[in-house]
Amino acid sequence: LITSTCSANNVNPAFAMEGISAQTVPKDKSVLVLGANGGTGNECVAALLKKGRSCIATSRSGELKYQDMYRENELFSSSANAVDVTSIESLEDVLLEKATPTNNIGAVIFAASASTKGGDADAVDRQGVINAAQCCIANNIPRLVIVSSGTVTRPDSAVYKLLNFVGKGIMEAKISGEDAVRDMYANPEIKAKGLGYTIVRPGGLTTGTSLGASALELNQGDNKSGRLSRADVAEICVNCLDSPYTFDVTFECYEANTAKPVESVGISNIMKSTDATTFVSGREQLGETWEELFNGLSCD
Repeated sequence: LITSTCSANNVNPAFAMEGISAQTVPKDKSVLVLGANGGTGNECVAALLKKGRSCIATSRSGELKYQDMYRENELFSSSANAVDVTSIESLEDVLLEKATPTNNIGAVIFAASASTKGGDADAVDRQGVINAAQCCIANNIPRLVIVSSGTVTRPDSAVYKLLNFVGKGIMEAKISGEDAVRDMYANPEIKAKGLGYTIVRPGGLTTGTSLGASALELNQGDNKSGRLSRADVAEICVNCLDSPYTFDVTFECYEANTAKPVESVGISNIMKSTDATTFVSGREQLGETWEELFNGLSCD
């Protein structure tokens, strides 16, 4: 087990004072993916299997439209029952079913989100996230990874306003869910158990293959964004499990050459610009490898 006080470059004082260590997720632990029927959730399944991690894919309906792609992979399994993130009982059922001595769950990736075709943003993106956190804490699951959204703290921005309108309050729900998770994991008793979270805030999502760590930029402060593929979001979610520097951390992510201030990123993404901004927040992260990319992130 690799441990760290969150970051070699920016140690969380509370962690250091209390002797609490940030943990990675052992590779022999299974990873439960919530929302595996969605584009990002499916990419998370693919990234986990490519990494050699055992994966449990779940969906609200109990059906997986991508299942045939992975059926022959011995590391892949799916829930026999529907998993509704809005129901804590549903989440507990799948954890009890799958968490056996030979299939111990080491992480949960929350890739579920309310559909713009009628989903309930508050139920999924706020309460669903809270339910997942409560279940992870109750079952001593080392890491919860949440796929949120860039600009989620910027209600003044055009991107926030558009997404919140189209998603029927989805941005309000996402930040409420984020805040609740940070509050829950701030409990010293939770920290002492070595349980943590990672909140990933992607920019505009695109299709296509992963460009890898060297093409990306991370930021903290929600003042820059851009766009990136769902495949790269998934790679971030999976590779952060190997990093102690992503423990109890929230960060934004996007392709480095699409970086723009939040105030102008909407137009830039529409125009598919690859002319990166000269604006520097002072909290950017770049790296040739995932370890380099994550090293230096600040704990929440």
